[in-house]
Amino acid sequence: MNCIKNIIGDDRENPSKPLLEFSLDYLCSFEFRDDDQTQLDEVVRDGIGLTAFLGDLEDACQQGEWEDLQKLTAKTFMASDRSRGTMDAFAELALQDCERSAIFIFHLFRAYQFQEVKEDNWAFTKCILEWLHGKALPEPHDQADSSPSEIHDLMIESGDLSLLGSVSRLWEGDYVRIRGYQREISHWCSQAFLTTLNIKPSLNHWLLKDKKRKFIHEAETIVKSQKSQSEKANALVILEAVRSLLKTTSPTQFGILGARLDQLIR
Repeated sequence: MNCIKNIIGDDRENPSKPLLEFSLDYLCSFEFRDDDQTQLDEVVRDGIGLTAFLGDLEDACQQGEWEDLQKLTAKTFMASDRSRGTMDAFAELALQDCERSAIFIFHLFRAYQFQEVKEDNWAFTKCILEWLHGKALPEPHDQADSSPSEIHDLMIESGDLSLLGSVSRLWEGDYVRIRGYQREISHWCSQAFLTTLNIKPSLNHWLLKDKKRKFIHEAETIVKSQKSQSEKANALVILEAVRSLLKTTSPTQFGILGARLDQLIR
């Protein structure tokens, strides 16, 4: 959804009807949670909303104590005056596994920042909790002497473009816990295993054209294709990542980026 929002933003005065229709259909294909407020009400009723420590929550999540985590999360959230602190702590934990979580965390943050209202804090906190639930987390990593910019060119040629787009923007983000996020991302960058692929640049690719709606047109082609809903969604995530990477990629690599995009979404 965040990818479509970003792409539609290339021409806000004329929003793409096919993309809006796909967004609605895709969103309605999911089951909506309807008990979020009930969990908070139970915490208040039980009188345990005033004493909670973020460190206890992080330990429980790290140790996989999932049975207790729902109530402890609600308790910690209420103790923080319904702030986004719990969500930010979960995000740092999730980034201990950048390979799995970086794309999800980046787009969740961007969706949150679109309005950034306190009333949404619990819903977004619950989203990350559901993402983490039942998944073993690696231990926190030490800061490494590496960053997304150092592996950028090789990632363009042979890496995961969606992942690169997400970690690069998280790295440059303005977050309270940015040091923790950068610590985990730096570790992932230092461990990234990249091989050189023999990519023939697409010198006449549409990416090289100076057209305002070029990403909108490509996104419309994707949603009108015969792909499944999940395949379309994945292709849109890749397309939005390329849209971002185009701003940081040297002109000499535009053709390579275009060729890789075609390989990934066709």
